[in-house]
Amino acid sequence: MLIAYSSLLISCYSPRYIHSPVATNVPILTQKGDSKLAGYYSFNPGEKNNLTTVGKLNSGSGLDMEAAYAVTNHWAAQAAYSIRNEKNYADFNINRTDSSLITYRRTGAEFGIGYYTCFDQRRASFFQLFGGIGFGRSSFYDRYFTGNLPARKFTMDVTRLYLQPAIMIRYGDVFASSFSSRISFVYFKNVVSDYTAEETLRYQLKDIERGSRIFWEPAFINAFGLKKLPALKLEIQMGMSFLMSQRFVDYRTVNISAGLMLDISKLFENKSADKN
Repeated sequence: MLIAYSSLLISCYSPRYIHSPVATNVPILTQKGDSKLAGYYSFNPGEKNNLTTVGKLNSGSGLDMEAAYAVTNHWAAQAAYSIRNEKNYADFNINRTDSSLITYRRTGAEFGIGYYTCFDQRRASFFQLFGGIGFGRSSFYDRYFTGNLPARKFTMDVTRLYLQPAIMIRYGDVFASSFSSRISFVYFKNVVSDYTAEETLRYQLKDIERGSRIFWEPAFINAFGLKKLPALKLEIQMGMSFLMSQRFVDYRTVNISAGLMLDISKLFENKSADKN
C-alpha cells in the first residue's frame, strides 16, 4: 500500500512542456514568381478547468510569421519565425505534491527548400515537399507556492530537422485547402537548469539531451480569398503533434492559427492590370 501511494505521489505532477507545435508553412505555389508573406495569431489550447483543484490555467499563445517564394516552376524556398508565451499551473489534490506556476518563453526560426508540382491539367491540385532546418531557444520557470522552495529555471537550445509533404487543392483565387503531414526530428542541447536531480527525474527532464525526439505533426489549412482581391487571403489552420519516438517528453498537442496571407506577385499583377 505504501509503495502504491508513493508511486502515485511521484506520478502526480504537472507537465513541463518541452515541445509546442507552431503554425505550418504550406504556401500556395503554382508557378514561378508566386510568393507568400503571412502573419498569424496562434494559440495552444490547454485542458479544461478542473474545479477540484486550484490550478485552472493551461494555455499558450503567440505569433507566427511565414514567407515563401517560387524560384522556378517546380522549386521554392521558405522561411518562418515563431514566438510563444505559455503557462500552466501545477496543482494536485493529493497533498499538493507539485504546486507551482510554470511560465514558458519559446522562439524559433526555420529555413527550407522544396519541390512542387501539379496533379492535373487544370492545375487545381498540387503536391509539394519541403525539407529544412530550424533553430530556437526555449525556457520555462517554476514559481512554487508551497514549501518555501526557490524558483526554478530551465533553458535549452532547440534544433529541428523537418520533412514536410503536403497536398493542396485550389478553387481559383477564392479558396485553397491543404493537408500537410510533417515529420520533425527535434534535438535539445545546451541545457541550463537549477532543478534538483530528484525534480529532473520526476518531471521527465533527465537525459533530455540524449538523441532526438521525433514528432508527427499533421495540419489542415484553409485559405479564403475574394476574386477582387486575389493577392490577399485569410488563412485558418489547425495542427497537431504526436510523439513517435520511445524517449518520452511532455509536449503540447494542438496549435490553432489564424491570419492574413499576401502574394506580392499577384498584388503587382493587379496594379499592372489597373494601369492597362
